[in-house]
Amino acid sequence: MEALSAKFEGVWKSYPRWTPGRRSIRALVTPRIRATARRSGTRWALRDVSFDIHDGEALGLIGKNGAGKSTLLRLASGLGQITRGRILVSPDVAAVLSLGATLNADLTGRENALTATLVAGVRRAKAEDAVLAALEFAELEEFADSPVRSYSDGMRLRLAFGVVAQLDPDLLLLDEVIAVGDLRFKDKCMNRIDERRAAGMSLLFASHDLEQIEQQCERAVWLDEGTVRAVGPAADVAGKYRESMQTTTFDLTPAPDAPEAGGELVLQTNRFGSQELTIESVDLRGSTSADTVEPDGSLSVDLTLRRNGSAIADPVVGVSIHRVEDDIPCCEASTDIDDVSLGDVRGDVRVGFRWDGIELLPGRYVVDVGVYESSWKFAYDYHWHVYPLTVLGADEAKSVFRPRRRRWIVERP
Repeated sequence: MEALSAKFEGVWKSYPRWTPGRRSIRALVTPRIRATARRSGTRWALRDVSFDIHDGEALGLIGKNGAGKSTLLRLASGLGQITRGRILVSPDVAAVLSLGATLNADLTGRENALTATLVAGVRRAKAEDAVLAALEFAELEEFADSPVRSYSDGMRLRLAFGVVAQLDPDLLLLDEVIAVGDLRFKDKCMNRIDERRAAGMSLLFASHDLEQIEQQCERAVWLDEGTVRAVGPAADVAGKYRESMQTTTFDLTPAPDAPEAGGELVLQTNRFGSQELTIESVDLRGSTSADTVEPDGSLSVDLTLRRNGSAIADPVVGVSIHRVEDDIPCCEASTDIDDVSLGDVRGDVRVGFRWDGIELLPGRYVVDVGVYESSWKFAYDYHWHVYPLTVLGADEAKSVFRPRRRRWIVERP
């Protein structure tokens, strides 16, 4: 029988719902909140969740916000107790959870790193060196003696990952590690993960970035409102998740009006979504011209969003690029993936996306833009294959991009 790093058997997790009693609002914000509230049923965060993680395997967790991904990771890391069922995990497990959930806000970064290192089983004699290495990896040396309460969310996650980067666990639990910093730091984190995986480490990775899940994971689990919708090869599960969102979006798209003369956008043809929040304008600017960029040049995409009704809570803006020749997706970026919040949209909002040093090979591409419900359930407005983009230069290959950090090594015995 194949060895397992983790096993989840019929896992259920509930939280009580609390509603105010007849006391005043002033009383509710005191430490006596539970005494002035009453139970109002049960909220189930996880419902009968079952799956395995094989030794050396990378398994992705996908699903909208509130689907239960973070709850599952917290339970697997030992933070909290399941309501019923069973979770079996390797005794040598490390975790990087949302907002550095395992950090103590009153301690400094150095003190948190030392505590986490000692709890992970590093001997005191080696712990000091491990802490220095963790702070260096997280690039937080100058903030080492500041309390964690003064850190941004990104700094907390960088500190948490910096500690984990010094360990060699059998199983690593990651909650949205892709959002811990800029692109350079994300690459740094993923390179360290790749090193550990090459040595046999297993990985349970929750992310909204489906492309990242497909690249990093052999299999994936789709959680929907606490239940398992699908388990299987990562590409297959991600495809089912995309199809579900597309179906909901299409069902919410209004019937098209008579097209205006010269109009490019037509509902249910190349424009989809509920239209509660619309993309009023799209401004592409390549480093050469509006829709042209040279290799390694820059691209700007500016969108103007307009609310058409009540306020929209924290929508997600996405930009993707496909190659015209074969419709291969070459780039997918979103405010959600990059940990950018739009907050409540009550009026017009302008959102800009910048890509410096494009690595796409010469050819013809198309840019898609969209604005989505905060949990990715559906699109408010999505413009499909409307905006052309050309990368200048002679055709070099049939691949998608040209990696800039590349080198060859030739060794002769």
